[in-house]
Amino acid sequence: MIMNLIKATLAVDVGASKIAVALVGADFKILHEIAKPARQSLYGHADPELALTKAMILELLAVAKSQRIEVLKGGACFAEYVTPEQELNSKDQIAWSIQPKQDLSDLTGFTWVIESDVRAMALAEVRASGLKDFLFVTISSGISHALVINGKPWAGATGEAIGFGITQIDNSKESPTLEQFSSGLGIARRYQHVVLKDIESAEIVFANYNEDKFAKEVIDSAATVLGKSMAAMVDYLDPAKIVIGGGLWLGSELYRNLVLASYEKNATRRRQAPNIINSASGVKAAVIGAAIAAS
Repeated sequence: MIMNLIKATLAVDVGASKIAVALVGADFKILHEIAKPARQSLYGHADPELALTKAMILELLAVAKSQRIEVLKGGACFAEYVTPEQELNSKDQIAWSIQPKQDLSDLTGFTWVIESDVRAMALAEVRASGLKDFLFVTISSGISHALVINGKPWAGATGEAIGFGITQIDNSKESPTLEQFSSGLGIARRYQHVVLKDIESAEIVFANYNEDKFAKEVIDSAATVLGKSMAAMVDYLDPAKIVIGGGLWLGSELYRNLVLASYEKNATRRRQAPNIINSASGVKAAVIGAAIAAS
């Protein structure tokens, strides 16, 4: 008896701190997934030449072959600016050199769709929640946003309508961006700078919140600035709802509560501020969204 092959999309999320590669079925459920750290330290760029990403792709293709899963296409999202032509247009986080649309096609022999990670996550949120018009924000190793209109993330003229994280938090010449101040990597780097010792991640800072005054000061200030910045985004974009995802937001009730307190304090009183809800698509949103983008 000949069994029919299961058809799947190879979905990739190349983030600032983690890489995930998954086989995603026609129903957008994950069949197999592998995830690995994208960097060895808090500083520098992630995954030089996409070497780890490509090794993980080949590893999962071998799994697909052994499990009689037919992979015909790929979708990959990156923690970088991505143009409407599916080209990476920045090297802020990831040390790529060849455009991945061509690079991954050469590697696998099939066509790839390339998207920004936050727009991929927004696509997954549309499918998971049923919402069509909302502001999606991801708070994880980095911070970015996508405005979803009628079920589609708005890319902007050049694909750069995702830049919540590059907001300058004050008017000084040395002003850090919101991402440098309030993201997971930002919190970890700020804490490391204060205590003058190496740490591996923001999780260590949060674990020390109640015992370490420096950890508390870094986290409290990060949350205050992030909540205030989100309130300003409401004034700019006037969304009906705000949906927030990303590993830091979904993984830390402490940080959520601190940010929400700041948001409620700073949100406009001229009208009722839109509700903030947690992402229904969860921590796997990026790989699911990459598969949706490729469909």
